[in-house]
Amino acid sequence: METSFDFFVPDPNFWNIYAALWRNSQYQSSFQAPLFLQFLNSQVKDSLAVFMGFRNKELIGTAFFFKRKNVFHFLSDMKTDHNYFIFRKDITKEETKKYFKNFINEIENRRLTFRLNKQPSWASYMDFFKESLSESTLFCKVVDYNPCLVLEAESPEALFKATNKQKLRQKLNQLKEKEEVTFEAFQGEEDLDEWLNEFFEVHIKKWADTTTPSSFNNTAKRLFYKSSIMTWIKEGILVRFAIRSGNKRIAFVTALLENGYLVHHTTSYDRDYEKQSPGLLIINMISRWMADRKMTKMEFGDGGEAYKYQFTQQESPLLTIFLTSKWNLPLILKTKLISSVRENKRVRNFYRERIRPLILRSAALKKNIT
Repeated sequence: METSFDFFVPDPNFWNIYAALWRNSQYQSSFQAPLFLQFLNSQVKDSLAVFMGFRNKELIGTAFFFKRKNVFHFLSDMKTDHNYFIFRKDITKEETKKYFKNFINEIENRRLTFRLNKQPSWASYMDFFKESLSESTLFCKVVDYNPCLVLEAESPEALFKATNKQKLRQKLNQLKEKEEVTFEAFQGEEDLDEWLNEFFEVHIKKWADTTTPSSFNNTAKRLFYKSSIMTWIKEGILVRFAIRSGNKRIAFVTALLENGYLVHHTTSYDRDYEKQSPGLLIINMISRWMADRKMTKMEFGDGGEAYKYQFTQQESPLLTIFLTSKWNLPLILKTKLISSVRENKRVRNFYRERIRPLILRSAALKKNIT
């Protein structure tokens, strides 16, 4: 295998080459879909850093990065649940090892710093990546990020049964006693603007009185989200779900189709209906929709929120991998602090419940002032 690490703005021909690789890759991650990455590329001011692997001049592996405050991140980290390296299905073990060995060598030789968030620990290449890290002279630290919870069943009906709980059926009946209840599933641009406006309104209301107000208060965030939605629709990998009570949508889920299963990505519900648990009801309705399409797996993405444990039986960790020179003492100290917080449950909970909300509020206040 030959590799290259280049900084450039990809042209249409390159994106066509990448699209062919993505379609023939093992994971075909929605967050590394060609049109989505092209959109993210348009949001980056500087040239992308692209690490590529070739077999006889044919692209068989790649990853896209952008730089923020002298640290390189996955391009997809701008809006993602997980960040994969994209390899062709038929890549060999030897080629995979060579890819990561050369990737590490480039970081060493150029004295670069990488923070690789949301790395799927279950990826088939991860052992080869860790092996290359162990042989490196870099400072390398692998830290648990968040769990990725998964509901997987042996059959479509078993998937539905796992979510079809008696208490949810009772809540649905309570809701039906008030108004007609309908379930929506859109895979195109049907009623998109109205759907998004209602979603933003509900999301903002839900988080208004908390220490972490909705990011959709920001017009730029709403436009970014809509553009993301549009690229996934064009790729044919997005489904928008909603529950209507009467004429009003009261629960929303944006989901992505990936390798024959569903990624439960962004969600919200109307706080006025909290007693009826619309955020849980919609999961049950989605599982019926999935079962009707012979699907047996729902991935709940990044985060271990309590409601997800009511339906899931698998927990796969996402990882953050820090890579930098052993002379980069400020980042090393910061990394060790992050690691100690992640590894200590009591400290981690204190950070999430007390410190992080203060940081977010301070950042929002500073942004409003400036």
